[in-house]
Amino acid sequence: MIRWCSYCQRFLGEKAPFDVPSFTHTICDRCAERFESDEPFKDETGPLRELLLRMMASACQGDETACVPLMQEAAKLGLNTVSMLVGMLQPALYQAGLDWQDNTMSIATEHRFTAWCERVFASLPAAPPPVTHVDLLIFQAPGNSHNIGARFATRILQARGMTVLNVFPELPPDDIVAEVRRTTPKAIGLSCALPSSVPLALEMVEQLRRRLAANLHCRFILGGFAFRLGGGANPPVLGRDIDVIVDLDALKLGRDQDA
Repeated sequence: MIRWCSYCQRFLGEKAPFDVPSFTHTICDRCAERFESDEPFKDETGPLRELLLRMMASACQGDETACVPLMQEAAKLGLNTVSMLVGMLQPALYQAGLDWQDNTMSIATEHRFTAWCERVFASLPAAPPPVTHVDLLIFQAPGNSHNIGARFATRILQARGMTVLNVFPELPPDDIVAEVRRTTPKAIGLSCALPSSVPLALEMVEQLRRRLAANLHCRFILGGFAFRLGGGANPPVLGRDIDVIVDLDALKLGRDQDA
């Protein structure tokens, strides 16, 4: 669930259950202090609540023409990149994943949603320039053809100050090894869109350990929709130096800074 302040409509992060694409309202520390001191509140909630509804409708309908105006409007209302991606757009992404998992989303609808997300990516501020050494290098798990979720995660973490590089679509094993050697990441991330991706991702981890045993000193991080199913409150333990990340707030690799 996505947490927003009921008063100032500031984005406050996520909480379990992580597979519920809806909003829950609480109060942020700043507004709590204002409330206790009897400071008057301005009506700041209306425009953002209305924008949230229009954003969700645009995503569900695959209305690409609305993407850029909606993102520009969000920026004018003071939302930063993370607030827009996690607080406003990820609920639509969750719902799309649930629909795909339940076989209630047609291929045509999936294509429309993907095109909508591409327009969103294009409307965001430019990503940081490529770097040689990265905090996190993200690959798709073998057989995982869906990369929208991992691309959202990349932009969110970049906005928080991490150096993150994603490489899609799926690469041959030799190319994966070459990318790891080139970028010397602190962690390697594998995106698992569906539960069936997890065993294949673990197999890839073991292959990389064998091939890079002499010079690989990094963590492995598995994430994606597969681990949000069932709420994601208790991520599985998958093995030595393998972390399962459901909430991106829990991932600390580099300078964590919201942009």
